[in-house]
Amino acid sequence: MLTVDTNKKSMLNYIYFLAFWACQIISSILFKLGGIHPKYKWTTLIIGNIILLSASWFLVQLFKNVSQPIVIALCSGGTFLTVQLAMALYFKSSLSWQQVLGMFVIISGMVLITFGGKETT
Repeated sequence: MLTVDTNKKSMLNYIYFLAFWACQIISSILFKLGGIHPKYKWTTLIIGNIILLSASWFLVQLFKNVSQPIVIALCSGGTFLTVQLAMALYFKSSLSWQQVLGMFVIISGMVLITFGGKETT
C-alpha cells in the first residue's frame, strides 16, 4: 500500500515539474510577443503573469514533497533550458555551439544535484 502511494506521489511530482516548466515557457513566449507587438503588451503582460501565478502554485507543491536543493536545481535549471529551447524553436532562432555547451553544463549540474545524494556519517 505504501509503495502505491509513493508511486502516485512521485508521478504527481513529475506532473508538477512539467506543469511548472510549461507555465514558464508559455509566459516567456507571451512576454516576448508583447515586446515584439507593443499593441498587445498589456494583454500579454497580464496573461503571462496569471500563468506565472499558476507556476508558483506548482512550485509550492514541489517544495512540500521534494527536497529543496532538487526543486531549486530542477526548477531553475529546467526553466532556463526549456525556455531557451522553446524560444529558439518558436521564434526560429539558432543557438550557438557555446550556448548548447552551456546547456549541457547546466544539465550536468541538475543531474549531479538530483542524484548526488548526501553522505551520511
